[in-house]
Amino acid sequence: MKGADSLPMRKVERGMFSSPWLDRFCLIISLILAYFTSPFFSTYLEIYIGEKAELYCLIFLIIMSPFVGDFISKRLTNYIYKK
Repeated sequence: MKGADSLPMRKVERGMFSSPWLDRFCLIISLILAYFTSPFFSTYLEIYIGEKAELYCLIFLIIMSPFVGDFISKRLTNYIYKK
């Protein structure tokens, strides 16, 4: 295992993309926000979609939460480690 490199998108020295903990934290925060905003979002969609609004809201939030978490973690990483 001497020839093993670090994980993709990770640097050996401390700096940008050095720890997945910020990514995990942002994903958890975005999932919690999705959980709390889902009733409001489904109520709003019910006006336009009807009784299937909760299902569509759930699908949308499951798909979008990781993207939002990744977006926030990249912005925080760039802000913390900018040179």
